[in-house]
Amino acid sequence: MIELLILLYRTAILWIVALVVFRMMGKRTLAKLGPFDFAVIIMIGEAVAIGMEDSKTPLMNAIGITVLLGALQYLLTWLNVRYRWLEKITQGTSTLIVEQGHVKQQQMKRERVSNPDLDMELRKNDVSLDEVVEARLEPTGDISLKKKKSELSNNKNSDNS
Repeated sequence: MIELLILLYRTAILWIVALVVFRMMGKRTLAKLGPFDFAVIIMIGEAVAIGMEDSKTPLMNAIGITVLLGALQYLLTWLNVRYRWLEKITQGTSTLIVEQGHVKQQQMKRERVSNPDLDMELRKNDVSLDEVVEARLEPTGDISLKKKKSELSNNKNSDNS
């Protein structure tokens, strides 16, 4: 019974620490996960899990690792906002995969994006390939699309002039 209470106590403490650390890391980190952000979250989860499961591991070790990982991630995102060159290194850059309705097969192949993946994104956005000015594979793995301006919106703009 004592062992269970200790486990519950450790779990509650580490849950609170993880909550504080994730809040400290900010909304951007959790909303737009880049590959490294994802890795840090997994590492934090592992540190918390070891602290919860292994009663021989001092609780302060798990807390310290969790807080340090969160602080390092916060520092990195703070630096990324201030130094674009660092963000390019740590988060990556987008890759142009469609330009003026033409698929850039070489870039698609290099980034391991299949034509069905691109087709799915086009369907989700209710757009055909010939309507796309550009499509980019973002560092988060999302595909962003820039559509051509429609004739209807061009006519509206000229009517308002």
